[in-house]
Amino acid sequence: MSKESLKNTIDGMPMIEKVAHFCVLIGEEATVKIFQSLPKEVVEDLSISITQIRSIDKDTSLAILEEFHLFIQSSSYISSGGFDYAKDILYKSLGKAEADKVLAKLARLQEAKQSFAYLENIDPKQLADFIKDESPQTIAVVLAHMDAEDASAVLSKLDDTLKVKISMQMATIKDVSPSIVRSMSQVLEKKLESLLASIVTVGGVKTVADMLNKMGSKSTDILENINGLDPVLAAKIKENMFVFEDLLALDPNDIMKVIGNVETEDLTIALKNATEEDMAIITGSMSQRARDRFQEEFEMLGRTKIKDIEDAQRKILEVAMRLLESGEIERIDDEE
Repeated sequence: MSKESLKNTIDGMPMIEKVAHFCVLIGEEATVKIFQSLPKEVVEDLSISITQIRSIDKDTSLAILEEFHLFIQSSSYISSGGFDYAKDILYKSLGKAEADKVLAKLARLQEAKQSFAYLENIDPKQLADFIKDESPQTIAVVLAHMDAEDASAVLSKLDDTLKVKISMQMATIKDVSPSIVRSMSQVLEKKLESLLASIVTVGGVKTVADMLNKMGSKSTDILENINGLDPVLAAKIKENMFVFEDLLALDPNDIMKVIGNVETEDLTIALKNATEEDMAIITGSMSQRARDRFQEEFEMLGRTKIKDIEDAQRKILEVAMRLLESGEIERIDDEE
């Protein structure tokens, strides 16, 4: 599909919806970082928009990513002076002959990276499953042309033996012909075509709940304001969230399982400002030996930043969520 056709796909879509779709496409972790830099009212509007998303088809995804790419690219060119500016600087510092070599290499790298640009929208686990049967040399070339963070995420999903072979290949890789890179990219894209073309369930209440779970105290205000706009939606989001107060409502045996999987240091920091009642619930779920060790570390704990307390609580909540999802512990629903 041409860029013009892609543009037509999202013509008339409100910007708030485009941003909401973009947030879903880039994933939860990146979206949380963006939310933390936005005004509260904007986060509320985006959260509501995200809950209304059920799926995003391939063309809409590509159109939105293309539009945001153009925004970023334009901004970058304006701030840095663009390719001509870089060329001028290199000519003056290296001389024409050497600068041309550098620019040619940069152009090749950019072209190769763009060949695998479609991989940015694929979950690392899914991508790892698709390429695991390729040769280590092929996988090494693919990962070498991805961002380091994305490549690392894919590599971590492969088996240990393959990881070693791929790492060795990447460490010794030489310049690869652009035509070979393009050919490899086209073959891989065809294999992934069914995945790229499929409609994937995204967004929704659970997505917003997961993001708010990771936003600490700021999530409370956001949820209260959503409740003012749409109480039913706010209730659904709350049902899918798991906050520190929910941990205290678990069965004592389940609390014991959670705290048995966290570091004592994190637990002491998380409970720094806890009430006596909340402290009693946690310590009452410990063995005598664990309680003594906790009390000793808690008494030695000095002044603690609110951010550190929230970070420690999030670590514990992540453990609790894993155990809930695996069925090892059960959430106790409130009964009126």
